[in-house]
Amino acid sequence: MNKTPLFSLPCPSTSAVRDPCLLDEDRGLVLSVVCDDDGWARESEVLFLKPRAFRKREEVYCTAWHVQVAYDTVCEVVDSDWVAELRRDAVPEWRDRWVMRHFIIYIDSFGCLEVVAEAAELSERQRGKEHQ
Repeated sequence: MNKTPLFSLPCPSTSAVRDPCLLDEDRGLVLSVVCDDDGWARESEVLFLKPRAFRKREEVYCTAWHVQVAYDTVCEVVDSDWVAELRRDAVPEWRDRWVMRHFIIYIDSFGCLEVVAEAAELSERQRGKEHQ
């Protein structure tokens, strides 16, 4: 399975000032990372729209495949075995009802997050001085 890079986080995850946060909200599954950007807190959110499934691996369980290309970068897994498995396991009348794309991102000290969803998008904002 190949990965196609879609977008990267605007700052490296090695500059995170706190642990990344994963939230299941009404708007979708949200991965939030706050980084130090020259003394300013910069929050980046990856929003996975209409998530159907997700899984997370701690760093110790990640292989080179989970890290390559996906380090701080949301990628789409092409011809995903996982999407095929989910479709196969669904009841026939729901099998092809939704757009199901397999996304992957690896974040330093967090590990690998994989999400099957309709889409993924990035938003960011500066939150003010992190360090005085």
